[in-house]
Amino acid sequence: MDPSHAVAGAPRRQRVLVTWGSKLGGTEGIARIIAEVLEHEGFDVVAQPASEVRDLGRHDAAIIGGALYANRWHRDARRLVMRNVAALRRIPVWLFSSGPLDDSADRRTLPTPSQVAALIERIGARGHTTFGGRLPADAHGFPAAAMAKKHSGDWRNPERIRSWASDVAHVLPDARPGVAHDPPGRSLPRLLAHGVAGWALCAAAMASLLRLTSTGVAIAAHAVLAPLIFTALAVRYFQDRGARDPVPTALTWSATVLLLDAAIVAGAVQRDLAMFRSITGTWLPIALIFLATWFTGFIISTKPWPRPEPRSDTSSHARPTRLAH
Repeated sequence: MDPSHAVAGAPRRQRVLVTWGSKLGGTEGIARIIAEVLEHEGFDVVAQPASEVRDLGRHDAAIIGGALYANRWHRDARRLVMRNVAALRRIPVWLFSSGPLDDSADRRTLPTPSQVAALIERIGARGHTTFGGRLPADAHGFPAAAMAKKHSGDWRNPERIRSWASDVAHVLPDARPGVAHDPPGRSLPRLLAHGVAGWALCAAAMASLLRLTSTGVAIAAHAVLAPLIFTALAVRYFQDRGARDPVPTALTWSATVLLLDAAIVAGAVQRDLAMFRSITGTWLPIALIFLATWFTGFIISTKPWPRPEPRSDTSSHARPTRLAH
């Protein structure tokens, strides 16, 4: 129902967005069950894929779901949240994940993946839960096809999904936005500081190598040391909740190294741009720095490392014992 067609004088029904990021349709199915429950409870529900959502300002609340792949949320759901932080901070939001290919989500409360926990903090989401996933036996693509050989099946629990949606519907009329704050790992100065520190360590290593051995050996050794240095920095950087995604981080650090090389090494010290004509001396280390940072960040972000749960904002009308499935 569109609020513009409401009967004059009648109270406007709350407009709730139910959206999802789904690859094989399992998460979409969960979202549509939630939408049905909310509609039955009297809410004006808009259900659509996260990739199609354009205007969050028209909604009074939102429920956002994402399929989990290697402990990472589906890209469409993640991008929706990241691109609409300000709008989502103004309305009550609940998140859900879909992924376990067993009954673990029904047997116990699963820890929130670190990537999702950071999103919860950024927008002040009121709650999050994880439902079982679905993997068709005829799934295509890697790694879905490989996993389907042993783990195909539908582990979604419609009764539990409806129960969770009913709990959300119960608190929605009086719900307010949660307390939002940027997690410490997301700090831009912190991101840049790691990049500058990596460049400084690489520069110091190169200076030491040039004093100890020939230029050719120094260049070869530097090409090996540079990615190792940034791997160590990446391990430290990505451990903190809220660290930026691996690809933007790798691009930022590679660009930082390139700019500092141009400004300090080539500009102030050598006063010559000849170093940028050397593939082994300049471009290979930068490429390896990018790959080392990206790969380390990807591996760490897929691991279910123990993380402290984000602070939750609950109201006196919430029923946390039922919502915390």
